[in-house]
Amino acid sequence: MNDALRHALAAQRKARLAGYVSACFWALAVLFVVDGLQMLMRSDFNQMDLVLGEQAPISGAMPLQAKSREDIVAIIEGLDGLSFTPITDFKGFWLGAHMWRATLDARAVIAPGKGILTVLDLVPAKSTTGNATIMVQNPTQIFTVTVWPSQEAMRAAHLSLTLRVTGLSAFLMAGLILACAIGAGVVNILLNTAAHKAFQQAGFFIIHGMRKTEAGYQAIFTPNAGSELQAQQPVSLFTPEGVEQRKGIVAECSQSKCIAHFSLDGVPPGFCWLLRCEPDTQP
Repeated sequence: MNDALRHALAAQRKARLAGYVSACFWALAVLFVVDGLQMLMRSDFNQMDLVLGEQAPISGAMPLQAKSREDIVAIIEGLDGLSFTPITDFKGFWLGAHMWRATLDARAVIAPGKGILTVLDLVPAKSTTGNATIMVQNPTQIFTVTVWPSQEAMRAAHLSLTLRVTGLSAFLMAGLILACAIGAGVVNILLNTAAHKAFQQAGFFIIHGMRKTEAGYQAIFTPNAGSELQAQQPVSLFTPEGVEQRKGIVAECSQSKCIAHFSLDGVPPGFCWLLRCEPDTQP
């Protein structure tokens, strides 16, 4: 095996390794996304988690008929010492709805546990039906609030396996792994390009298609730039490791596609096997 072929095969092996690494990163990113999605599906829509002694922001849609944060009231059940403090009201970022923002304060909570936060409207809502106006009950916003004794306890009970193990969001991990997958893919492309050029310099052609006929095997490959292959030109068949197998001839060839014919004897040629013109017949 000459040095040019050895260099080309080494570049090809590195390219395949980078491709396998990229595929593994893609699969790992998908697993992180699945973990994040199952967490979202299993979580309550209005679930709040706090650590004992900490504060957390909370927001929601402004109740019907409420003009400002002074027109809402909160009822907390099951957690002694938990406080709800409205801070401001604002327009929603996406649909422009009237929203409120408040703070949940667990600094005075007596003991960890679970409670219910209900946000009500102080002003009765009205519904007009025909010519009659009737009073209706406003929809309430109910939040399940859990106060944990420590960050470790909250993390250990989290629905996301990724967050329990790493302490990071599953979607954040998926993004980081996806960046690694893209990087490995770029490396794969660069190494494949280098390997292809190295094979060209060594006078080899890479088989990208194979079919079996009654007369023998037909290997399909793309001629190198500047090569002048002709019908009936003898070629040699090599394994991806550079081991010569047997002889054949070029059945037909154009600038974009060539077909080489080999007998049915020996090991069937495979994808990414190599072809080379006989030394005494190369232009």
